[in-house]
Amino acid sequence: MTGSPAEVASQALVRSPAEVASPAEVESPAEVGRTLRRTLAAGAALGALAFTGDELPGLAGDAVFTLFGNGFAWGAAALVTGYLVRGARRAAGVATGLLLVATAVYYQLILVVSRRWSGGYQEDGSSHDPLGLLSVARAAAFWLAMSVVAGLVLGLLGNLIRERGPRLAAVAAGVAGGLLAAEGLHTLWVMQPWRSAGLSDAFYLTRLAMYAATVLLAVAIVTLLVSRRRPRRWSVYAMSLAPSAALGVLAWHAVDAVRAVL
Repeated sequence: MTGSPAEVASQALVRSPAEVASPAEVESPAEVGRTLRRTLAAGAALGALAFTGDELPGLAGDAVFTLFGNGFAWGAAALVTGYLVRGARRAAGVATGLLLVATAVYYQLILVVSRRWSGGYQEDGSSHDPLGLLSVARAAAFWLAMSVVAGLVLGLLGNLIRERGPRLAAVAAGVAGGLLAAEGLHTLWVMQPWRSAGLSDAFYLTRLAMYAATVLLAVAIVTLLVSRRRPRRWSVYAMSLAPSAALGVLAWHAVDAVRAVL
């Protein structure tokens, strides 16, 4: 089964980094347990912090939301998780699990703590609670589905950045950076500050700064991950950013259209 040392070395050179590392993908039961506990804890913390950002008033709530409560923050969590976990399948699976747990915790807190769905009345005087619950259920189902898509894609991209060759890693980083920045770019395009008369409004300016910050943070995080590799392909990374961001903006336009009817 094993050849000469020269044959073994030559096979290792032509195999991908993920294939070379495949024995490390086999975890012991203890390691599986640790990964599960960390995923549950991180997902619960992310969901709770996102909920906190919704509930806190003023600048404190805006700051928490920017760091933990938007598409950039959750996408970055999935990307970094994929980067830290060895093996493409495990990276995608763990990142998806993280987002699913976060989404479940977030909506459980809405149901139990804030109860923002309850308390209203319809025109005929009947309780609005059943419709409110239905709205929460539709939103939860949508974002659980989005968590699966985002977790699989960004978890895999994070793993590619770490484990694949320089060119493929740079492409993956550019795609990831564009996707993470897309929500902020989409929102800035919708707000159109270059045309708006609301630049004197504090709330408008806060929102503008918040989403501009997510774009900068997205590029900064992915650039940091790329900088940890040797060698680097900065030109490939830069060329992959723009088309990915453009596609991501279109995707967020579709997401907003769905959210409007939930």
